[in-house]
Amino acid sequence: MWNDTPFYVKATIKLFLLSLIVLAMVMGREFFIPFTISIFFTFLLMPISRKLIQWKFPRTLAILISIFLALAVFGGLIYFLYSQIESFADDLPELKKQLAKKWDALQQYISREFNITKRQQSRWLDQKIAETAQSGDTYAMGFFSATGTFFANVALIPIYIFFLTYYKDKFKEFIVLVSKNRNHEEILNILRKISTISQKYIKGLMIDVLILSVLNSTGFLLLDLDHAILFGVLASILNIIPYVGVLIGSILPIAMALLTKDEIGYAIGVALVCQVVQFLDNNFITPYVVGSSVSINPFTAVIVLVIGALIWGLPGMILCMPLTGMLKVVCDNVDSLKPYGFIIGEEVNFQEQKAKHGRMLKRLRPKK
Repeated sequence: MWNDTPFYVKATIKLFLLSLIVLAMVMGREFFIPFTISIFFTFLLMPISRKLIQWKFPRTLAILISIFLALAVFGGLIYFLYSQIESFADDLPELKKQLAKKWDALQQYISREFNITKRQQSRWLDQKIAETAQSGDTYAMGFFSATGTFFANVALIPIYIFFLTYYKDKFKEFIVLVSKNRNHEEILNILRKISTISQKYIKGLMIDVLILSVLNSTGFLLLDLDHAILFGVLASILNIIPYVGVLIGSILPIAMALLTKDEIGYAIGVALVCQVVQFLDNNFITPYVVGSSVSINPFTAVIVLVIGALIWGLPGMILCMPLTGMLKVVCDNVDSLKPYGFIIGEEVNFQEQKAKHGRMLKRLRPKK
């Protein structure tokens, strides 16, 4: 019956279902974001719990140990960032003085070059600050409300991870039961591929952040940048967000150099460090550490980045890449979805593909 349905009806139904899915993801973001994060970390921690079970640990204890290990790592990272931010906060009064000096010098330059008096500049700045503050109250209330709800749901992530790991065999059996008229082995194989890709991507991403933290911090320390380690680690963590994170992670240390140093050469040096590290990451570190686990083309990456930001905000920008990689695995292994897997995948060398098919046809051609 579905095969006899006109194309425009099929397209309308698919578009309607897609709209419902997007609406559900937006309305239920407080649940879906932590749950999606839990799925990724379940894939990451599953090998640890599996190894502990092989060492004769009780199943429940093995899962709890793997979760506590992950919490210890992230707790150490949070403590490190807190100590660095606390040190940065101690220098805020001095930074305010430096900002006042820089602002005064900038005002004098604008007054001299553009004939705009300091009073006019201050009046314009006060007006913009007032407008921002007026609309900022509403945004601030919404931000803190959303942040509080988000962190309350984040506390459920370890619980989600525990039950997802504990009942993984039950989920497999469920797939077998619901796909009794289909090839359930093929479905399980797709899930195994998704699990492998998720593990490889998250482990590679964590190693990538660690390497970039060392490189950025070393470069900033050599330039004698204040709070070099804090800005080096922040730039590396922000690098997780495709495209946008790299820009923000570079602007912060450059602004710090402009604020605390008298010569612009330091800011140029910081920018060069960011560019060199980014070049090494794009061409050597990421291809080797992360590999092609999420093999999607840049155009698709930009689209899913924007969609992720619209649906889930900042978490959506971070999660969009691995989710798209998982979607590509499904598309590549389902015949009816293979065209979609092709369009979102990496660029194909058509000349090479044509030569490959030509060689294959030549081998299959019967000999005379």
